[in-house]
Amino acid sequence: MVNICCIGAGYVGGPSSAVIAYQCHDVNVTIVDLNQARIDAWNSDNLPIYEPGLEEIVFSRRGKNLFFSTNVDQAIIDADLIFVSVNTPTKKSGMGAGMAADLAYIETATRRIAQVATTSKVVIEKSTVPCRTAQSMRTILEANSNKDIRFDILSNPEFLAEGTAISDLTKPD
Repeated sequence: MVNICCIGAGYVGGPSSAVIAYQCHDVNVTIVDLNQARIDAWNSDNLPIYEPGLEEIVFSRRGKNLFFSTNVDQAIIDADLIFVSVNTPTKKSGMGAGMAADLAYIETATRRIAQVATTSKVVIEKSTVPCRTAQSMRTILEANSNKDIRFDILSNPEFLAEGTAISDLTKPD
C-alpha cells in the first residue's frame, strides 16, 4: 500500500489527487488543507469546486482510499509521496510585485514537511511555480530536517484547464 498526501485542497490538489485515488484503488490518498471550511465542503455533498466529472470520482472513492482532512502533520508522517499543491498568487509587494509568483505558501508547506517527517519522502511540487522552485524546496528541506531523512524532489508542472481538468487527468495527451 502506498500512501499519498496532497497539501492543498484547491483546484489543483483536489481533482488531481481524486483522480489518482480513482485510478489506483490500492493507493491511499489524503488531501489536507488548513482551511476547515474547505475540507468540510470536500467531505459534503457540495464540493468546493465544480469540474465536470469530479463529483462522481470523489463520491465513488471518498472514505475508501480518498480522504480529506485538516490533520496535515499526520498525513505527512503517514505519506510515502507528498504533493505540494498550494496557492501561488502574484506577489503584491517587493521585488516582482504584480508579476512574480508569491512562494510563501510553498515555502511554509515545505518547512512543515521538513519539521514533521520522520522517514524519507518523495516530495512533488505540483503548482504553477517558476523554474528552480524544486531546488528552493530542497534547500528548505535539507536545512530544516533530520539529517537521516532523505527527500527526493520532483517537479510536476501544472497543466489543468478549467472545465476539462478531469478529462485532462484521465486522458492526457
